[in-house]
Amino acid sequence: MFAAARLPDRCVVCAGGADASHTILSSVEVLEPSAQGATDATWTWRELPALSVERYGCCGCVLSDGRLVVLGGANSNRKIFSSCEALAVGDGEYWERLPPMHDARAHFACAAVARCIIVAGGRGLKSAEVFDEVLDRWLRLPCDLPLDGQLYGTGRTLL
Repeated sequence: MFAAARLPDRCVVCAGGADASHTILSSVEVLEPSAQGATDATWTWRELPALSVERYGCCGCVLSDGRLVVLGGANSNRKIFSSCEALAVGDGEYWERLPPMHDARAHFACAAVARCIIVAGGRGLKSAEVFDEVLDRWLRLPCDLPLDGQLYGTGRTLL
């Protein structure tokens, strides 16, 4: 499972995941039109700067300023991350660290809503939290998800 999101300019960015031989990836690519203004042109993949760490089971969404954010995930040693990083796409593409989530998460749900990122569940987790873009910090939600089991691999949209 990799992170994917559609940017404001309609391009699609994919980050992390695993290849056919199950190697966990830190690579990032963007699918974009090959020529400016051509509506029938073939879209092509272009490599972007790599993530700071390899990530599988991570989530991605777009912040209100158009940056792609990649959250959590796990590496090839099955270490689950709470770290988050944001990529500005365009001139001078580079990654910036965001504050880490309270809980390390992999295979969880996330959504960007009203200048916030909401994350919920994941492998072995019932908790949920919100990243407030204005405050630049994560806030725990006051209650757990009402599930006896875990919210695991629910896809990329918040339920």
